[in-house]
Amino acid sequence: MAEPLRLLAAVRQFPIRALAKIGVGVYRSHDLRGLPITVLELLERYRKRPSVVECPLAHCRWFGPTGLAYGPGSLHPYVQSLLQHLRGECDSYQETCLAHYWRSWTPVTLAQSLGIDPESAHPLLNACPPLSDFMPWGGKLHFEALRCAAESHVSGPLAQKKIPVSREISVRQVGPKPDWFGELRIHHLVTLHQQIASEGYRQRASACLPYIRQHLVVDCMVRDDDVRFLVANGQHRASVLSAMGQELVPVLLNVSHKRGPSVIRRSESSNWPLVRMGLIAESDALDIFDRVFDGRQPNGFPVLMRAGKV
Repeated sequence: MAEPLRLLAAVRQFPIRALAKIGVGVYRSHDLRGLPITVLELLERYRKRPSVVECPLAHCRWFGPTGLAYGPGSLHPYVQSLLQHLRGECDSYQETCLAHYWRSWTPVTLAQSLGIDPESAHPLLNACPPLSDFMPWGGKLHFEALRCAAESHVSGPLAQKKIPVSREISVRQVGPKPDWFGELRIHHLVTLHQQIASEGYRQRASACLPYIRQHLVVDCMVRDDDVRFLVANGQHRASVLSAMGQELVPVLLNVSHKRGPSVIRRSESSNWPLVRMGLIAESDALDIFDRVFDGRQPNGFPVLMRAGKV
């Protein structure tokens, strides 16, 4: 009887796994909060099985190469701009920390946005503008995005117009950005803050919901016996909770998505696809990993504006 039951369970899981492979997040997650298990043990025991745990918000990072951390005291421009609004410090978007950030951090090339020395960077990294979600541990999809972006950038404005999503707003971590886009971001943060302040932050969610409606979705960065978390989905929620001083937050691990692998192990850097292709030197890839893990910013990064200071 056990064998038919296992077969039935596998059949039921097939649609979920198939959807996961194409980036559609429908998961029946396992809530492991309260169990005596570390994240490293979870990654080994519940490999590729979406699971909910509680983690320090200060161990979470903005998805991308900036290394900006969340949590109480975060200098993330979303967090600081929300604090400015709550304290009545700004009369216009132009005065916000977010506007200052997007005016100040304007790397021209992908190499610069990653913090890689242009003299040693692969020519494609120097020929391409900053890309959304591009990290050294990315795969073939990221290589194709890099190649297409480099070709369109070299070909000029006519080729760039064929890109379906404007790079002006698609790459969230670098500026400049139009005012209307920044105003939308802050409006969303303020609305979300009002909702959480009124209703409380949801600690439980139906496991049948799409993953983006459950909890923060994070990728695990593993270095030796320590772990940090890249927020793959839920940047605004993480920012609002940081501004509210929350220290712990439920997160969803082991979720397949298009932004990259759900688990990134430093010890496997030589096997990262972009490193194997020779697009990023392993030493540069490790430097980016360690910098993001430690919450440090790339060379040339601006001094971030804080709420309460001009």
